[in-house]
Amino acid sequence: MPALKSTRARKPAPKRRRRKGLPKSLRTALRWGLPAALFATAAVGGTWIYTSGRVEASIAAARDGAIGLTARAGLRVQNVLVLGRNRADRDEVTRALGAVRGQPILAFDPHAAKTRLEKINWVRAAEVERRLPDTIYLRLVEREPLALWQHDGKLALIDREGVVITREHLGRFPGLPMIVGANAAEHAEKIIDILRARPAVAETVSAIVRVAGRRWDLRLKNDVTVQLPEDGAARAVARLAGLIARDGILTRDVIAIDMRLPDRLVVRTRHGSRPLSGADAGRNSKTRAAGGGARRPARDT
Repeated sequence: MPALKSTRARKPAPKRRRRKGLPKSLRTALRWGLPAALFATAAVGGTWIYTSGRVEASIAAARDGAIGLTARAGLRVQNVLVLGRNRADRDEVTRALGAVRGQPILAFDPHAAKTRLEKINWVRAAEVERRLPDTIYLRLVEREPLALWQHDGKLALIDREGVVITREHLGRFPGLPMIVGANAAEHAEKIIDILRARPAVAETVSAIVRVAGRRWDLRLKNDVTVQLPEDGAARAVARLAGLIARDGILTRDVIAIDMRLPDRLVVRTRHGSRPLSGADAGRNSKTRAAGGGARRPARDT
């Protein structure tokens, strides 16, 4: 009698859950309509030997038909996601983006939208994407205000690159430094960073004036003018900070401080005031004090 084989009852294998796929109409559109739309768009952008216009018209019609097929399958703009907009005008951004709810999403051109958006003064850079099946994604990088620029009797808000952002509603930016001069905007970033590193000096400044397109004067809130050198402005401002903190130079009867020469400090005082000594203006500097009628040591350059 043959031996019996022991058999164990096998557990039925668990049923795999099938992923829910895209609707059949959408899969059909993506399979046929999307390649046709992309081909037609690429073909229209190519160079053709035909000049009659019939080929271009035929391609455009084919493209529009393919895009229409994808739209009927659900590839339409339903959502617009915008990140990074703080100061740029909402309506201006909407017009520049050009996305209309319900339009075929493949008819929306993100490259053209990016170009339009980056022409807005507040917008430094824009990233635009189509996110199928129904979303337009927009991320803005806005310009950061640096200073108010005065030139030819007009005021403007500028960023760190010297780009004019706006000339309107400047009262919203009362704490920004004032720069003055023909080419002051494109050189403002460096001198403002120098001053911000020396708060004792920065808090006394009412305006930063570009002189002869090469150097800066500081106009202080007590009407004192500080002439900075063309080279070594950072060292001069650091030295001035020491004179303010250690020697209280701005509490004296001073109307101008000339720091253009690296080895000496020239201080102009009002007529009849007490001349400053070398100890008053710092131990390591040669100091010359001049009355109100004295000539400046060098031409204003």
